[in-house]
Amino acid sequence: MRFIGNKTQLLENIKEVVDKHAADAHSFCDIFSGTASVARYFKQWYEVYSNDLLYFSYCLQRATIENSDKPSFAELSKNTGIQDPISYFNDMSTENMESLPTEKRFFQNNYAPTGGRMYITDSNALRIDFARNIIETWNQAGLLSQDEYYYLVASVIEGIPFVSNIAGTYGAFNKTWDIRSNKLFVLIELPVFNNGMSNKSYNEDGVQLLHHISGDILYIDPPYNERQYLPNYHVLETAAKYDFPTLRGVTGQRPYELQRSDFCSKKTVVSAFDALLANANFKHIILSYNTDGIMTLAEIEATMKKHGIVSTFEVNYIPYRRFKSKSIVTRTEELKEMLIYIQKEV
Repeated sequence: MRFIGNKTQLLENIKEVVDKHAADAHSFCDIFSGTASVARYFKQWYEVYSNDLLYFSYCLQRATIENSDKPSFAELSKNTGIQDPISYFNDMSTENMESLPTEKRFFQNNYAPTGGRMYITDSNALRIDFARNIIETWNQAGLLSQDEYYYLVASVIEGIPFVSNIAGTYGAFNKTWDIRSNKLFVLIELPVFNNGMSNKSYNEDGVQLLHHISGDILYIDPPYNERQYLPNYHVLETAAKYDFPTLRGVTGQRPYELQRSDFCSKKTVVSAFDALLANANFKHIILSYNTDGIMTLAEIEATMKKHGIVSTFEVNYIPYRRFKSKSIVTRTEELKEMLIYIQKEV
């Protein structure tokens, strides 16, 4: 899934830092989980706690972190004869989904040309609406366990970026159709495995959550800049909640005032980071940040040393290139991703 700050390409680098400093660790907490790519990766070796304030992220976590096995859908099969609901949705023709009442088509009525926007084609919006309505109906009828429910919702969420008409995020839609928009929307079957441990997922403010959990490794991947995440992923949040929100503006934003992150403001980020570390009952702290972030390295170092063992502070730089166009001249800027470690006395 395309996601701001996705750490898929840095997984091996994070593992190197973990192996160097936390060879005796048994648990790993991904406190800003996002797409859950880091949590999924470290589930191979550790008992994992994952968390994010965004509900669509929580659905992805519940499906792949807290679940230990792919759901069997036994009750659904017993009552409807549908043994594989993902194949059921994916194999159904769009024409057969036209039976869904117009008033139940939130995606088609708001995010597609029918609703005056171009995030998704009308046909793919109908496929999303049909799946989400049926999943809710099955859940309300008691035909799905909570594990099964979150797995299906996550499968819908995971499929949406593959057919979305966006440049990178859902802050705005393209004015002409991207080639990916013409692909058929399908639910994505997500990988799940059993690591034999009691993994747990949360949908809470990370600073507050750390009052209640503890462990060995705390991995912190906060926002780097002042772009709030929910406006950039509001379509996925609505797909997860399917709560028929009142949208506003040309881009159809859902209300997000109560989900603003202090890590996205230069005025509040340092105090938020300080509170996070103060609450952290974890021995090994690893922060993922970059040199273009709104927190300076000096601020990061001072805050981490305030709460950790000063002699263990370490900065690992991972260079990569970012390209920007300025008029007709393309200039290359050097950025560095940083993996910053400190040990805390707990």
